[in-house]
Formats: sequence, C-alpha cells, structure tokens
Amino acid sequence: MMPNLRITDTLQSSGSTTGSRGSIDQRIRAFLSGESHGEDVLGALYGATAAEPIPERLLALLKP
Repeated sequence: MMPNLRITDTLQSSGSTTGSRGSIDQRIRAFLSGESHGEDVLGALYGATAAEPIPERLLALLKP
C-alpha cells in the first residue's frame, strides 16, 4: 500500500543508549498498568498532532 514507507527505530538511529530505552519501556508499562495517565507516552508518539483541533465534521459524528 505504501511502498516508500520506512519504519525505523528512532532511538537506535539517534544513537541513544539502552538506558533511555529502558526508561521508555518503564513509561509504557506504567501507562498500560494504569499507574500513569500516559501523557508523556502519547506526547512522544503523536507530538504536536495531539494538540490539533478536532474537525467539526468528526465532532458531529462523535456527538450522541
């Protein structure tokens, strides 16, 4: 479907250490176990996209 899509491990390609990888692992585990709300994890995954407004057409679909 997307032949030019390249999936890379950004941690590995940026040269970070295994210690930071463990930190991310702990943050994800804390989110999944309910120990945190996961704002930092979602922010790392979606960045500025999460701050974008929801389009009116989508809001209309979500209303009960």
